Amino acid sequence: MTASAASTGATPRRRAPRPARGGQRQLVDELRHAAHRGQLRLAYQPIHSLRGAGAPDFEALLRWHHPLLGEVAPERFIALAEHSGLILEIGDWVLRTAAADCRRLRACSGRAVRVGVNVSPLQLGSRATMQLWLQHLRELELPADALTVEITERVMLRHPEAVAGQLRLLADAGVRIALDDFGVGYSKLAMLGQLPVHALKLDRSLTQALVASERHRTIAGSMVGMAHRLRMQVVAEGVEQTTQAAITQELGCDFAQGWWYGRPLSAAQTEQWLRAA
Repeated sequence: MTASAASTGATPRRRAPRPARGGQRQLVDELRHAAHRGQLRLAYQPIHSLRGAGAPDFEALLRWHHPLLGEVAPERFIALAEHSGLILEIGDWVLRTAAADCRRLRACSGRAVRVGVNVSPLQLGSRATMQLWLQHLRELELPADALTVEITERVMLRHPEAVAGQLRLLADAGVRIALDDFGVGYSKLAMLGQLPVHALKLDRSLTQALVASERHRTIAGSMVGMAHRLRMQVVAEGVEQTTQAAITQELGCDFAQGWWYGRPLSAAQTEQWLRAA
């Protein structure tokens, strides 16, 4: 769950004011207790199928509502969590909360809802952690393919061997793997054939460039074609306009995510959204 993974992509947020000198250390200490104090929340942004079929998917997005600072930007507190080691505990809370919410969403809608969770490279360092995740899904009687683990392509490059091993463990159990922020210039394309990746998520910067740049449309189209030949699905992130929505569909993307299709909702709002749908 890197800083980029925790963001909503297109969601503008008012930044919380920075604490005074020494406040970073205090902020880490407050973050340590944030989950127990009910300050951490998950919002769920719908991932719309461009094929017109199947149950809706959602991406779980972590939020921290500080009692004094208000909404703390994810790119700020996720970095603090990783540097302090708190990301292991927080990441475990995120996965367990998202899995429990997914079970409720499936029960209320009667549909095979899937939820994506962003994962930090630190979380992928332990095989035992992967086993605990799978055990939690079994305890909830939730099928493994209800969960999608999202990692950024930068993580793949920095820790290819360790990451690949842990991802294969999850994929063999049925968990879906998505490569997030794809197309920002980090990928070694040869690695894609060696990794258990089910979906590529085109970075929102590429999606936003599609309208004005034919060259970017050509690049995106090549990525979509490559992914499909590798039997991967493609999600276009950051879709905010009618034109972007039309182009991503023309390019053959399988899914789209962004404000054009739906803003992040609380678990209760997501349940209402599903009931209405």
